[in-house]
Amino acid sequence: MTLAKILFVLLTLMNLSSYTANPLATETDGARLSGLLEDLDSRLEDLHDRVSTSQVTIRSLEATVNRVVSENAQLKASVNLLEETVSQKAQLDDMSKRLAAVEASSTEPRQPDAASKCVSGEVIKAKDTGCSHPFTEVFGRCVYTDPNKSGGWEEMRQYCRTMDADLAVIDSADFLWHLIRHIQETGQDKNSYWVGGHRKSGTSAFHWVDGSPMKMGTPFWGYWNDFQRQQPYDSVTEIHICLYDKGLYFLHSCPINFVLLPICQRK
Repeated sequence: MTLAKILFVLLTLMNLSSYTANPLATETDGARLSGLLEDLDSRLEDLHDRVSTSQVTIRSLEATVNRVVSENAQLKASVNLLEETVSQKAQLDDMSKRLAAVEASSTEPRQPDAASKCVSGEVIKAKDTGCSHPFTEVFGRCVYTDPNKSGGWEEMRQYCRTMDADLAVIDSADFLWHLIRHIQETGQDKNSYWVGGHRKSGTSAFHWVDGSPMKMGTPFWGYWNDFQRQQPYDSVTEIHICLYDKGLYFLHSCPINFVLLPICQRK
């Protein structure tokens, strides 16, 4: 039963006696009341329709808001991906420039030494006359890498000293380029190597084992795995330097407890 009908019944019961006393008034008032109730019922139905329409509109707005939020999230993800791509491209461009700088430092293409020989397509270096065994001449310096010897930085430095040598001092881009080529040509490019760079705890300057200062920046220092900033990392602890195989054999800060091969250089 609608509200209008309930109201009609109540009014009828409350005024039953007056309507009985005056039949004409009862008939007239009843007709007018009935009209009012019909109008009220019509208004209630219209209000119900408007409420239903509003609910549909609200649901449509909610769906629109959810779609906009989802599209906004997708847009942010696309922007982040684009920024990451741009950053990686800049890092690759920087790496290419650094490699080009090292390569350009060599005045001539690297050719096999006269003391070398080719066996089954591989260049096998004979013992160089300028350096005594087991050292090999690389860009005018005598170096030695032992694939069967590895340990921490201090341990490997002591190992080099037993051969009247020390960990390598890479103070020249030319020497770095030829040293990387030597590592690759001798099939030893699956390892990382300790070299003679270090910084003592509580200090800010990096030095080689011969006391000379280390050069900073390109083309000597590489990037770590995150490619966000160039080595060396800031730290208050003691730092030792290696040629990192996954960093294209540029200089990297390596923890002292790393177990790496040494590159020994005879004075």
